[in-house]
Amino acid sequence: MRLLLVVWLIAGCGLSTSAIAATCTVLNEHRLDWLRTVAIATDLANVKPASNPFTVRDVRVVRQDVFPVEQHWLARLANRFHPKTKARVLLAALPFEVGDVIGEPVLKEAERILRAKPYFYDARVFVRQVCGAEADIDVVVRDVWTLTPKIGFNRAGGDNEFAFGLSDANLFGLGKEIDISYERQDEREGINFVLTDPNVFGSRWAARAILADNDDGHRYGLQVSKPFFALDSRFSTGVVLNDDQRDNGLFLLHDKFWEIGVDSETLRTFVGFSKGRRGRWVDRLILGAAYRHDEFTYPVGFPEPGPTERKFVYPFVAWQRVEDRFVNRSNLDRVGRTEDIGLGIRSYLELGWSAESFGGIGDYLVGRVLLSGRWYLADRHLLRVGVEFTGRYEIEDRVTDEAITTLAATYRWQHRDQWSLVLRGNYTVVRNLPVHRQLTLGGDRGLRGYPSRYQIGDRQYLFTLEERYYTKLEPFGLFRVGWAAFVDFGRAWYQDSAPAWTPVRKGDHFDTLADVGVGLRLESIRTRGDRVIHIDVAKPLVDGPAVGSFELTLTVKQSL
Repeated sequence: MRLLLVVWLIAGCGLSTSAIAATCTVLNEHRLDWLRTVAIATDLANVKPASNPFTVRDVRVVRQDVFPVEQHWLARLANRFHPKTKARVLLAALPFEVGDVIGEPVLKEAERILRAKPYFYDARVFVRQVCGAEADIDVVVRDVWTLTPKIGFNRAGGDNEFAFGLSDANLFGLGKEIDISYERQDEREGINFVLTDPNVFGSRWAARAILADNDDGHRYGLQVSKPFFALDSRFSTGVVLNDDQRDNGLFLLHDKFWEIGVDSETLRTFVGFSKGRRGRWVDRLILGAAYRHDEFTYPVGFPEPGPTERKFVYPFVAWQRVEDRFVNRSNLDRVGRTEDIGLGIRSYLELGWSAESFGGIGDYLVGRVLLSGRWYLADRHLLRVGVEFTGRYEIEDRVTDEAITTLAATYRWQHRDQWSLVLRGNYTVVRNLPVHRQLTLGGDRGLRGYPSRYQIGDRQYLFTLEERYYTKLEPFGLFRVGWAAFVDFGRAWYQDSAPAWTPVRKGDHFDTLADVGVGLRLESIRTRGDRVIHIDVAKPLVDGPAVGSFELTLTVKQSL
């Protein structure tokens, strides 16, 4: 009788014998209630990984509020009026879909993609249960508040910048970013509008539009692309257009001596191909074409003006290689957040040919090189080195033109859980820069005790030694707090001949400059995740014109 009852139930429910044989192993269901109530940046070491590749059967989205625990009225108010990120926005951002065959590395990559979004504080993607060769996936994120009045103030190197407007990095929970503001900087002021859509109509296409109307000109920009969305992406294409008109100042010792009008039009289109992830490497081939047209206006009496117009038209070919090695850490460049550290080697090599027959001003080789590597020398010793080069080579006269080479290195020693020593340095060489471009050094370039654009030259070096302390303070549940003590020293100078407009340079302030100081770091844990407030007080150790006893710097950066 019992056997007949079982047969009847199976037939009535339409279950097949194979469905009965498939058993579902629940891996992480017990984590969900905990995840809904606790900030997911907390340790998730108990989440079990899936050991073998599987077919995605279902994706469940779990979205935390801005305040997972409503401890005060502000938390309740924020949760009530904040539109949560739409589930379809999360699904469009994932590097996989239902029906795809994936493994644990793809889940980890999905976490990195989501954590890079400014409207998420943190993200976890893991297997909830496995049913034979299929698996159900949970995507757990925590939103941050993104709609903010833009009342900005930056001070660096003695220059004050103001911004008033409205910004939303996750408009109506749709993952789109809008920024409307009036900005006043040292060289210009005007109205700016930026609209960014990383997944147009839920697709892999991205778009970005920029409109700026300034007192010295304008900037119009449009970018439409289908990027290499993930490491295993096979195709990419896009087009970038810019029209930029502005007045560029020429500075020395923080003083502006001349202004040169620059009107630039650029167009760049490309198509990229890849075989996806092969072992731990990803190789990409990119083919494209570029156009650049510049017009210059020089003030009356300007000594030795350069050309009034130049044009470059060229096809190019590029090769990119990325190593698939990532680790999760905290208390490096952020305070208490999960940080995705890409290890190994990354490279980008690009070569173009701008010919007079294409409409350019001559025959040039146009090149760009980016090489970098990052490794853990030991458990808490992280080293990053890199080199970057951009420039052109004129074939007929055998002259290097507008060439910029930068060597950079950063060493981090996390000698305590809450303490880290950072040594950072870079060395830059330029050759035959057009007159409107300058290699400068000052408070706006990391020498925090000095005015901005204080020294100029065709060589520059800057070194910083910084001790960081990552506290566990969370004032009002809104910020995490860090401290820093630092020493900066560097110099910019001309080894080749200086431009004709520069005055005589004499005095100690043209030698190596140095400063010491302390800083406060405030990282919001409830608003967009790519903002860290830096408040630094630095004392210059070498005096000079326009140098004060102390320099106060207030800036907003993407990291410590």
